[in-house]
Amino acid sequence: MTGFGRGSVDAGERRLRVEVRSVNHRGLDLKIRSSDPDAYCDAEIARAVRAAVERGAVTVQIRDETADAAGGVDEGRVRMLHEVLERLRQELEIEEPVSLTTVGAYMASSRGGGLAGEALWEVLRPAVTEALRDLQVMRAREGEALAADLRIRRERLVDLAGALQAGAAKLPQKFAERLRERLGALARDVAVDPARVAQEVALMTERLDVSEELVRLDTHLDHLGAILAGRGSGRGGPEKAVGRKLDFLIQEIGRELNTIASKAQDAAMAALVIDAKAELERVREQAQNVE
Repeated sequence: MTGFGRGSVDAGERRLRVEVRSVNHRGLDLKIRSSDPDAYCDAEIARAVRAAVERGAVTVQIRDETADAAGGVDEGRVRMLHEVLERLRQELEIEEPVSLTTVGAYMASSRGGGLAGEALWEVLRPAVTEALRDLQVMRAREGEALAADLRIRRERLVDLAGALQAGAAKLPQKFAERLRERLGALARDVAVDPARVAQEVALMTERLDVSEELVRLDTHLDHLGAILAGRGSGRGGPEKAVGRKLDFLIQEIGRELNTIASKAQDAAMAALVIDAKAELERVREQAQNVE
């Protein structure tokens, strides 16, 4: 699911802004971007993101708002630092002159008080927490809209499953009628043994039987409805890993539909299966956005 969150925090003379963005992805793809990367801090940010997000392409951006707000160079401070460093150079009898690169490096290191590692993470933690909280709120709103759409599509699948069940009940009679028509066309002057016809109809009825597939299809659709209603965990708590469970159920529903079409050998049943698979594909597309 898509989302955005932002948080800011003061770090010495700097004000750091943390932005978290997410877009749809089958798994969790995390990228952390900062002008001053810190391995310890990046590891803690990754741990916090994984605790809050299960699926999505997530980008965490850490910006220095102080530098952005300055919009230019503090000439007075640069001159002051240059004078101080130049005086020290002369006192220490260092031959190499003080350059702007040296002044800039000193300013960059002194702004945050030299924060790094665990100390930097403790400063950034509130901003990361705030950004992830905002991200989750936005993703939750999108999730509600997706759930409403998926419930509508699931109801359509339930209706199609009911039509398949009704069509399956007529298969033996339809086969018997087709068999009699063919026998009548092949042997108009030959008597047909009704017992033999009944036996063939019974054998074909067993082959055409899709009752087991229909029962499993109903079970999968019931489970899908329970997940969309937030009851899929079976423990009274919030549902976890909904997206992956939806992926599995969609795969199983598709398998049952394919088997029904293959066994039924009926044009009307095949048309219903095509409609159901088209609706299921729409469910699959939406499920890719669900965490």
